[in-house]
Amino acid sequence: MNMNETFTRIYLMRHGEVINPRRVYYGQDDVPLSEQGQRQSVHAARNLADACISCIISSDLSRCRYLAEALSEVTGADIQFTDRLREVNFGKWTGLTWEEIEELYPGGFGQRMRDLEGFRPPGGENLIDLKQRAAESIWSAVSQNIGGTIAVAAHGGVNRVFLATVLRMPLSAIFSLDQGHACTNIIDIFHDGAGVVRAVNLPWHMNKRELAPSAVV
Repeated sequence: MNMNETFTRIYLMRHGEVINPRRVYYGQDDVPLSEQGQRQSVHAARNLADACISCIISSDLSRCRYLAEALSEVTGADIQFTDRLREVNFGKWTGLTWEEIEELYPGGFGQRMRDLEGFRPPGGENLIDLKQRAAESIWSAVSQNIGGTIAVAAHGGVNRVFLATVLRMPLSAIFSLDQGHACTNIIDIFHDGAGVVRAVNLPWHMNKRELAPSAVV
């Protein structure tokens, strides 16, 4: 890979904070953003106003649609909404807390953590399923925008899986990649398909006070 070659840049972003954020498997439930999450989305989008974005692809769930529409407003780029960028489907676990999962499906949470790649909650997906649909959607956008700049409005699980794919990490290690609300990741994809991750989990939605060193994790 020649680092002087033309590349396609991806700004891979996560939606903002949702209403009543708690340790729940929201999955593909269409949970709306909180007021804070809306502000985070707008601030994150404004940071890309001068990024020459040629294409925006987004999960069709409202928490990502809000971010995508904020990006479109400041960049003028068109949006492609798709259900292939939705968060992993947790099936019957959707909307449950960890404690509720353990009560209703004893040992299930432990099984998932021991086999993150292969375990499927009842009626749901595993990470291999998520990688197949979400990564393919992003790669398709790259192939249609060679040399351009793409913004992706997606979910924590989607982002982690795609980052792991570019980094050639096992999917079992995805929780080593933090993805805060409204964060931005920067990835460059070269003509041979090789990728370089320039930045991970940038908190660009925060103001200067919130970006003090003690607040950055």
